[in-house]
Amino acid sequence: MRKTLITGLLAITFSVNAQDCFEMAGRDYRIEPDLLRAISFRESSWRDNALNVVSQSEYAVGKMQIHSQNFSHLTQFGITPRQLYTDSCMNIYTGAYYLAIAFKRWGYSWRAVGAYNAGFRETEVQEKKRQQYAK
Repeated sequence: MRKTLITGLLAITFSVNAQDCFEMAGRDYRIEPDLLRAISFRESSWRDNALNVVSQSEYAVGKMQIHSQNFSHLTQFGITPRQLYTDSCMNIYTGAYYLAIAFKRWGYSWRAVGAYNAGFRETEVQEKKRQQYAK
């Protein structure tokens, strides 16, 4: 999966529009591009510069609303919060990366789709949030 993320990041160094990025990320992660588009619409209404402040120390950025809790993990790939905010393609690929992790954990299911937004913790509260998001 790491190789796919790096390959995807290299592929997006050329200027492409966001619709092409949904297609490319979908192909590279074997995720239906329309599902990525649907998640992006749900998360940000497809806004490139979407910024959702959750609390004083937490926020989510871009089309796919990549959460600040993931930023330290993403530094190993050389991805910065600024890039996620300013580069739509990077943001889409990163969202696809996290959705692929959810699919690996729970299979191709609505639970995995719900985990994209609600997280992976195994608590009753998180499970309810996953179910609500996937509706």
